[in-house]
Amino acid sequence: MSDTETMWAPADDGRPPQRPDRKPMIAFLIVLVITLLAAAAMGGYLLGLRTAQSEQAAFPSSAAPTTTSSTPPTTTTTVAPTTTTSDTTTTTTTTTTAVVGTVRNATPAGSPVVLNVGYGVNLDSTQPNWDVVQSDDPNYFNDLRFDTQDTVNSSGRGFAPTQPNAGYADCAGATAYTPLLDINQILAGGAYCTTSPQGRFALVVFHPAVGGQLTFDLTVWEKTP
Repeated sequence: MSDTETMWAPADDGRPPQRPDRKPMIAFLIVLVITLLAAAAMGGYLLGLRTAQSEQAAFPSSAAPTTTSSTPPTTTTTVAPTTTTSDTTTTTTTTTTAVVGTVRNATPAGSPVVLNVGYGVNLDSTQPNWDVVQSDDPNYFNDLRFDTQDTVNSSGRGFAPTQPNAGYADCAGATAYTPLLDINQILAGGAYCTTSPQGRFALVVFHPAVGGQLTFDLTVWEKTP
C-alpha cells in the first residue's frame, strides 16, 4: 500500500479518516504574504526617500531671495531766502583838464608840411597830414593857407614873430600879431606864433621857399582855461 493509500485508509473504528487541518498553514501563508507586502512597501518607501535625497543633493533647490523693501529716507532741502540788494551806482564824471603846455599835434622831425598855392591846413586837426585840402572858393578859408605865391593867411589872430624854439608860454604871451605874411618875410625862414579858430596856440617855423612851395614845421598845443 502506498502512502496515499495509507493516509486515506479508513480507521480501525470504521469511521472515515479526517482530512488534515489546513488552517494553520493558511494563516501562516497569510501572515507571510502580509509580511512580504509590508516589507515591500517599506522597501519602496526607503528607496523613494533615498532617491529624493539623492536628487536633492544633485539639484539643490534655490530659494528666491527675500527682498526687503525699505522706505527711502526723506531728504529735506532748506532753501536760503533770497536777499535782493539794491546797489546804488554813483557815476562820477571826471573832466580832465589839459596840462599847460601839452602838445596836441606836431610834425615829426624831418617831415615838414609842404603846401602848394591854394592849399591849407586845419590847426585843430589831430591827423598826421593836418587835413590838408585845396579850395578856390573865397568863402572857404583854412586855418593856415598858402593863399597866393605872395601871401600866407591865418584864420586866427594872425602871426606874431618868435624864436624857432618857442614854447607854449611864448606864444600865449605874444602880442605883435599881423593878419598875414608876405613871401619876403618867409624867404629866409622864420618862426611865428599863430592861433586856431578854437583858440589853440600854434608855432610855425618856416623853411626857405623852394620851387614855389610853402614848407614849415608845425606844433599845436592843447587848449587850456
